[in-house]
Amino acid sequence: MANTHDTTDAHVGTSTSLYKGALHMSGEVLKCVMCPFLVVGGGPIATINQGNVGVMTRFGVYDRTLGPGLYSYNLMTQNIVRVCMKMQTMEVPRQAAMTRDNLSVMVDAVTFVTVVDPSKALFKVDDYTHAVKTLASSTLLRVIAEHDLSQIFGDRARINDSLTQIMKEKTSGWGLELSGVEMCDITIPGTMQRAMAQIAEANREATAKVIVAQGQRNAAAILAEAAEIMDAQPSSMQLQWFETLRQIAAEKNSTVIVPDSIIVPISEMSRASRAR
Repeated sequence: MANTHDTTDAHVGTSTSLYKGALHMSGEVLKCVMCPFLVVGGGPIATINQGNVGVMTRFGVYDRTLGPGLYSYNLMTQNIVRVCMKMQTMEVPRQAAMTRDNLSVMVDAVTFVTVVDPSKALFKVDDYTHAVKTLASSTLLRVIAEHDLSQIFGDRARINDSLTQIMKEKTSGWGLELSGVEMCDITIPGTMQRAMAQIAEANREATAKVIVAQGQRNAAAILAEAAEIMDAQPSSMQLQWFETLRQIAAEKNSTVIVPDSIIVPISEMSRASRAR
């Protein structure tokens, strides 16, 4: 029985080798026939532009990585897939997330990714662009759920660093280098915006009242000190009256009638000073 299996495997291996050899020879002949058309850009040729590389497979198996340039390949046995090696900006779709304090927010983000190993980017993950976006979406939702709304607005830089570190650990095996993840916009519902505006306005009003009360307290202390001084020097009260009357007359451009109760003490003080 074992001999039968070995014989069958040998026949299959021989048939596969013959088939591969036939395909290879057919492709080489086709490439030679198409040589005159290579001058005008026809035939089995591939152009790899600067900033890209070509991953060549032979019979579906990784063969080698091609740098920028012009290449002729066997159409029957080889295939070339172009991979961009430049930094790519991938926008994460807008996500509805829930914060730790049970508030709903809408968040969108962007990731900056560079392919460093093209063979891993093609063979370790199916469509690395979609994989990065999906990973960024799920990671963003998880990180938002670990923070309060005030932390999300106040510590955005720290949250971005946390997102970047988490994604770096998971994309390192995909042949990718993650430069960063940035939250672009954070939107809260309209009802919550109005509530927050009311809270902010109430806080501003409370602060204004505190400032006014502090000013009144300071003014009362100064007036009390001035009253003590005027009580010790009655003439200073009269002089203050005249200063007040002068200001009223200057502002209103009117005539002010002063009672004798104010004029007489001033006159007596004046005569007393002259007698000295």
